[in-house]
Amino acid sequence: MTVRDTILAAIVAALAPLAPEVELEPAGDPIDFPALGITDSGHRVLEREVDITRRVMTVTVDGFVEGEGGLAPTAARNRLHAAVVAALLDDGTLGGTVELIEDADARLFAAQLSSKRRLGFAQDFDVQFTTARADPALAA
Repeated sequence: MTVRDTILAAIVAALAPLAPEVELEPAGDPIDFPALGITDSGHRVLEREVDITRRVMTVTVDGFVEGEGGLAPTAARNRLHAAVVAALLDDGTLGGTVELIEDADARLFAAQLSSKRRLGFAQDFDVQFTTARADPALAA
């Protein structure tokens, strides 16, 4: 298992209690609601040393709720968003898996072509971790 696999598994585990559907790299639209999708959006290098490289990986969590008109779907989306942020930032390290996780940009949207009203969000998280310089799959 690579460092990235370990980080993504920790994120899935932290979010699993929040929704009946939590999918890593989702292949399509959710079936059960609320639903969460987790996407590895790449990384950038923060710092290089002789034996290690410190990186910041961006992970995007997409959340979806479903409901009829009125304020209820908006309130449900806001509650799900807040729960996702709280679950991932609980101790700032994903239970010691990473050096630091911070929330970043968030986007809100409505699904345009669904038969029911569906609202969603996309929340980015910046995840700082260190790898062996010669092999980014290995923890430092």
